[in-house]
Amino acid sequence: MKTRRKRRRTIASLKVHPLHVGTITRQIANFCHSLEPAIVDLPLICWYIEGSDKRILVDTGGGDPSAADPKHHPYKRGDTQTPENALKKIGVSCQDIDMVIVTHLHWDHIGGNGLFRHAKIILQSDELGSADPGETDYTIISGDEEIAKGIRVVLTPGHTPGIQGVLVESEKKPIFIASDTLPLFKNIESDPFKISDIYVDIEQYHASIKKIAELSAFILPGHDFRVFEKEVYS
Repeated sequence: MKTRRKRRRTIASLKVHPLHVGTITRQIANFCHSLEPAIVDLPLICWYIEGSDKRILVDTGGGDPSAADPKHHPYKRGDTQTPENALKKIGVSCQDIDMVIVTHLHWDHIGGNGLFRHAKIILQSDELGSADPGETDYTIISGDEEIAKGIRVVLTPGHTPGIQGVLVESEKKPIFIASDTLPLFKNIESDPFKISDIYVDIEQYHASIKKIAELSAFILPGHDFRVFEKEVYS
């Protein structure tokens, strides 16, 4: 009698490309609780996810510095750091993008939304009241949801009411794009993870970092130059 062998489920071979789309100068102690104060440069980062059934970008940067609100400065962006040119370096155009996942509505994550008028732009319902969404036509979701093959959004409130991260399947280990819930590697290298000092609900924030820890994923923080030590994560 023949026995059937169970087939091992194959995981989509997905890759995450971090894209440097500007630089802000800020007090680093605001980004990780209990860090020693220091004024430092921090990157704005978009993330291109390669290999799913949809071409996905996470966040769109801060927009043109010359048009930015003065309260957002110091903020600079070189010509090679526009979303268009950052994507071009990896062989992708803005028109290629099928979906943009907006982690939250702070200015440095939505400034390039207008470049992706043909893409579906995903936002959590709990985030709608936290900032002016402008002219973007958002597709609204509520809670954790698989939005493409091997890609899941994870609601992680605290920094803002509806901030979401992105969990990406990998052959080795899941990758989690944490955005501003965990802005630096310093937040992640602490046990337990440290929150930033920028939040709207501290109880939700602590619950969210516990939720992220339980994902057992490799975590990519939202504003750390060390992210660019690798050109691609898989």
